[in-house]
Amino acid sequence: MVMQQHVSGVNCAPATARGEMMAVKKRYGKDEGIMAFHRYQSFAPGECTPAMAHEIGVRLAEALWGDRFQVLVATHLDKENHLHNHFVVNSVSFLDGKRYHRTKQDYCRMRKESDRLCKEYALSVIEQPSEGKSQHYGEWRANQEQKPTYRGMVRADVDEAIRRARTEDQFFHFLREKGYDIKFGQDITLRPAGRDRGLKLARNFGEAYTMEAIRRRF
Repeated sequence: MVMQQHVSGVNCAPATARGEMMAVKKRYGKDEGIMAFHRYQSFAPGECTPAMAHEIGVRLAEALWGDRFQVLVATHLDKENHLHNHFVVNSVSFLDGKRYHRTKQDYCRMRKESDRLCKEYALSVIEQPSEGKSQHYGEWRANQEQKPTYRGMVRADVDEAIRRARTEDQFFHFLREKGYDIKFGQDITLRPAGRDRGLKLARNFGEAYTMEAIRRRF
């Protein structure tokens, strides 16, 4: 259950963000396919206020995408006192009509900029001594099983869909909104945009991600 929420738009107004994003797509004849991309930023419990987290999130969105894309920024505080930012980035640029491509380099730039902002606000980042690199709490939490970065992103998207959903249909609807292809079998397989192969949820993330377990979590 969401207790507190802050929402802002970068290059769009929150109340009309969907219409504004669709208008850009139609202007360039790209109103089909993936509608938007979702990114995620998390903070260590108890370190900052929702207003501060939201301010950091807006600044991060402006730095990463503000010159070319419309972005909706939402900051949530859930029942576990877990502050996190969600970014919904239009898949088409208002500047030149080019599509947004989510790459490993894009993720690394996001992590670096997130770390910079968090240090500016005296918030912690997770140090990785073996690599000499720092990693923000949210990215560390998503990757503490030492798997490739995109698995952590998929898991975060699934967890968010579970938190938002009240029914199985809603759960899959939220995932499709994020651009996932879904295959049903003994295990649920999600294929993120830009990936040739999908991920089996229970195989990759454990018994808490079987369909039966997911239903219990709604």
